[in-house]
Amino acid sequence: MGEWEYKTVKFFAQGTFEAGKINEIELEDALNEAGARGWELVSILPGTRANGELWDFVAVLKREVIS
Repeated sequence: MGEWEYKTVKFFAQGTFEAGKINEIELEDALNEAGARGWELVSILPGTRANGELWDFVAVLKREVIS
């Protein structure tokens, strides 16, 4: 069974919780660049402020450590 390493990439959003938006092109470009380096997207987690505004997204990536 392999060993994994993990990486997080943060993207900032604008708007409220219901209408928070992120630059889709920026997100896609970053994920494609990471994928070209062997990283696989595991999850995207939204972050919110106490007032419910959508503040950011954190993409969690992983890749196998080759020894």
